[in-house]
Amino acid sequence: MKAIPPVRRWRLQTRLIVLASLVLILVGAGIGAASWWSVRTSLMSDLDSQLAGMTHHARVDPGPGQKPGNPPASDETDSSTSVDQALRYLFQPGVGDGALVVVGTDDSAEGLIAEAGREQPQTLPTDAVDALLNVDAATGGEEPDGDRSGEAAGPGEGGASTGHRSVDVPGFGTYRVAAFDDEGTTTVYGVPQNSVDSALERTAYTTALAVLIGVLATALLMAVIIHRQLRDLRDVARTAREVTDLELGEGEPELALRVPSELAVPGTEVGDVGASVNRMLDHVGSALDERYRGTEQMRRFVADASHELRTPIATIRGWADLTRPYRDELPVQVQTSLGRIDSGAMRMSSLVDDLLLLARLEAGRQPTKEDTVDVSALLLELVEDAHVLSPDHEIHLDLPPDALEIRGAADQVRQAVAVILTNACVHTPTGTRVHVEAEHIEEAGAQQMVAVRISDDGPGIPEDIRDTVFDRFVRGDAARTRTEGVRGGSSGLGLSIAAGLVELMHGEVSMTTSEGGTVFELRFRAA
Repeated sequence: MKAIPPVRRWRLQTRLIVLASLVLILVGAGIGAASWWSVRTSLMSDLDSQLAGMTHHARVDPGPGQKPGNPPASDETDSSTSVDQALRYLFQPGVGDGALVVVGTDDSAEGLIAEAGREQPQTLPTDAVDALLNVDAATGGEEPDGDRSGEAAGPGEGGASTGHRSVDVPGFGTYRVAAFDDEGTTTVYGVPQNSVDSALERTAYTTALAVLIGVLATALLMAVIIHRQLRDLRDVARTAREVTDLELGEGEPELALRVPSELAVPGTEVGDVGASVNRMLDHVGSALDERYRGTEQMRRFVADASHELRTPIATIRGWADLTRPYRDELPVQVQTSLGRIDSGAMRMSSLVDDLLLLARLEAGRQPTKEDTVDVSALLLELVEDAHVLSPDHEIHLDLPPDALEIRGAADQVRQAVAVILTNACVHTPTGTRVHVEAEHIEEAGAQQMVAVRISDDGPGIPEDIRDTVFDRFVRGDAARTRTEGVRGGSSGLGLSIAAGLVELMHGEVSMTTSEGGTVFELRFRAA
C-alpha cells in the first residue's frame, strides 16, 4: 500500500492572519452590501418619487384646454385625442432630460423622449416603443419594485397602474417606468435610471476598494502584532530545538538548558507550555543522570572484575602448563581433563582481555599511536592465517600494485581487521567465499582514505540484529552457522571492539547485508 504523504500544516502565525483576514472580508462584505443596498434604496426612492410626480402631473394636468383633475373620459374623446394628450406632456416646461412617454392603442403606438438641447421631443424608435409597451414581458412577470400606483395616479385618475419597474430600452439604457391601462389605451411613463446605475457602480467599486485596503492594512497590522505576541512561544521552541541538538547518547549528559523563568510562569498559554517543557526536561535530565550512573557503575564493575580475574586465570594457566611434560605419563582421563582446563583458561583469558579493552575504549582511556602501517602486508598475513584456520572457506585477496599505508597503530589495525575476517569465516557455512580487498578512496574535503572491504556470500546477518550488530554482546549464531573445530565460541564483543578501535584511529566502520551476503568496510586515514 502506498503511504499517504503527511498534510503540511501552516504556521500558527499564518493561520491566525488568514482567519482574521477572512473575518474582516466577511464583515467588510456585509457592511459593503448593506451600504450598497441603502444607497440603492435611497436613489431608487428618489427616482420613483420623480417618476410618480411626472405621472401625476401628466395625468392630472395633461395640458392646455383641459381642466386639472378631470381628464377626458373615454366616451368623450377618441383614441387619437388620448394619445395626443398623453404625448403632449413632454412639451410642458420642467420635464427632465431623457423622460419619455409611450402610448399604445389597438391601432397604433407612438412614443416621444425629451432630449437636452432640443426644443421638441424626439420620436422613439419602434423597438424602443415595443419594449416599453411590453413592460410586463420585459420584466419577466416579476412583482413591481414598489407599488406607487396611488402616488402616481392622482385623485380622479382613471385607469390602473402596474407599478414602477425597471426596463432596458434598446438604444437608451435602463428606464424606470410606470404603465397605465385606460380602457384599451396603454400609457407608459419613464425616467432614465442610468444615473442611478452609475452611482451604484461607483458605490460598489468604492466600497470594494475601501474593504480591500482595510483588509490589507489590518492584515499587515495583525501580522506585526501576532509576530510580537508569539515571540515568547518562539523562545520556548528555540529552547526545545537546542535540546534536540545536544549529544546525549554518549558520555556524561549535560542537560542544563531550560526555558527562561519569565516564560515558564503558569497561568498563560505560553507560561503553561514553558513550565511543562521545563518539567519534562527535569525528568529527562534525571533519567539521563541515572542511566549514566548505572552505565558507569557497570563499566567500572566490568573493568574491576576483569582485572581481578586476570590473576587467578593466569595462575590456572601456569599450573596447567607445569603439567605438560608429565601428561603422557598420566591416565587418558586426566590428560583430557587437563586439556579442557587449559582450553577453558585460554578462552577465559581472551574474554577478560576483550572486556578490559572494551571498557577502556568506552571510557576513552585506550591509548593509540600515529604510526605508518603497511595495510597491504598486514592483509597478506591475516589472509594466510585465515587459510590455515578455515581451510573449508574460499578466501581471496585483492590488492593494488602499490603498497597501501595508513595512519594508526599496527596492533590495533590488525585486531580490528582480524575480528571482521574471523567472523566472516566462523559464522558462515562450509564452502563460503570470502573476499578481502583494499583501495585508496577520496572523500569530501580532499581527505585521502584507505578502505578495507571484507565480504562473503553467506546467508547474511539476521534482520532483527542488523541495527545493533556493533553493540556489545550481540550474537547471530542462530542464523549464521559456526564452523565446528574453531576454537572457542562467540562472546558478542568482537564487532564492538573492532568498531571502537577503528573510531579510535579516526576511521569509520560500516556494514551492508542481505540474504546474498555481507560486506564490512573499514576506512582508515591514508598516510
